[in-house]
Amino acid sequence: MNNLKKLVFYLLLMLLMTSGQLSAQAGQPTGEKAQKMFQAGKDAVHQKDWNAAVEQWKNFNTLFPQSPWGAEPYYWLAYSLNQAAREISDFEKQTSMREQAMNKIEMLLGRFKDSSWASDARMLRIEMAEYLTSAGRTQYKKYITGSAKTGNGSDMDVKLVALDALMQMDEGKALPILKKIIKENKDRSIRAKAVFVLSQHDDPSIPPLLGEIARQDDDPYVREQAVFWLGQEGGEAGLGILIDLYSGLQDRKLKEKVLFAFSQNDSEASFRKLLDIAKSDPDLELREKAVFWIGQSDDQRAPGALMDMYRANTDTALKKKIIFSLGQLDDGQAAAFLKEIATGNSEDRLKEEAVFWIGQMGGDANANLLKELYDGNANFSVKEKILFSLSQIDSDASLKHLLAIARGEKNPELRKKAIFWLGQSDSEEAAKFLQQLIDQD
Repeated sequence: MNNLKKLVFYLLLMLLMTSGQLSAQAGQPTGEKAQKMFQAGKDAVHQKDWNAAVEQWKNFNTLFPQSPWGAEPYYWLAYSLNQAAREISDFEKQTSMREQAMNKIEMLLGRFKDSSWASDARMLRIEMAEYLTSAGRTQYKKYITGSAKTGNGSDMDVKLVALDALMQMDEGKALPILKKIIKENKDRSIRAKAVFVLSQHDDPSIPPLLGEIARQDDDPYVREQAVFWLGQEGGEAGLGILIDLYSGLQDRKLKEKVLFAFSQNDSEASFRKLLDIAKSDPDLELREKAVFWIGQSDDQRAPGALMDMYRANTDTALKKKIIFSLGQLDDGQAAAFLKEIATGNSEDRLKEEAVFWIGQMGGDANANLLKELYDGNANFSVKEKILFSLSQIDSDASLKHLLAIARGEKNPELRKKAIFWLGQSDSEEAAKFLQQLIDQD
């Protein structure tokens, strides 16, 4: 399983644990010294100066064990100890600091079990218990297994974090609990989080389970999450489930999610499926979506496939989507084909699209091509698009062509357009030309 996904999970965990915690507290009145020490501790946390934070919170808790902030100073001491341990290379010192942090968490939960900080403390305890258990301190595993089995309502987030940790140690115990949550919990956000926890692990039973959720869950959001994580799974099992899923779905929005999932899989089979949908799906909007994702692909077959589809289709809207996708590819074949569209017998709407993307490619050669197109085209809207595209190319050739058009164009509207785009440039030559026009008036 992708390590990046695991990192994302822990980042989310940290956000859950610290969300809103650094805001000012509306506590009871207290002494000036306590106020200053409390703020100094918060400042050290803000600045991520963990050693300073540890000292500040240790001193605070020693001097003010009954402060009006209750559980919070104990939480920040445990949190700072854990963070400081991350920056130490010595294994024994790391472990010792985390054990100290565990003691502070136990103190917090013993004295302030009903505090709003209790849930955050239990999450932090699970994180540290996972580390300590892997470091050989197996007595801490009970905090993971215990939290994975219990917890409902506001504690469900703690339970899910514990289940993720337990999946690392004992999938046989964690999987049935996760499956039960997904099947029975009425809260869609909880079911979606359980899907996320499942998706982080490599057990072969997980892709089929995600496929089942994508087909059967009552909530569209949960189904979409299952599809998304199937796409991130990246293996053949997940891809096969997605292909079967696409064929059986009626929900267009969910089908669009499956298309995105195909685009995240680098296999030949996923590219072939996208290509098949782009060519023959009865739903034109889904075909257009497939064309878009082919344009985002790094597959070497993408330019040729898109060009073949363009030639084979008569639908103007789909052809415009194909031109867009060709414009996304950093490929010589695609660029040559766009020039072919712009200079051939295509509809003016398609020429305009091709002209736009040629302008986005930049360079003197493309500026020269656009000037040739301008001189050889009688259509006003195409010429407007060419002027805009010339303005997007930062080159001497594009500036020269805009100046020539501004000087020699007989159509006053097109001449105004050329002058306008010259005014948007930083060129001294353009500025001199504009000054000459002003002086003439």
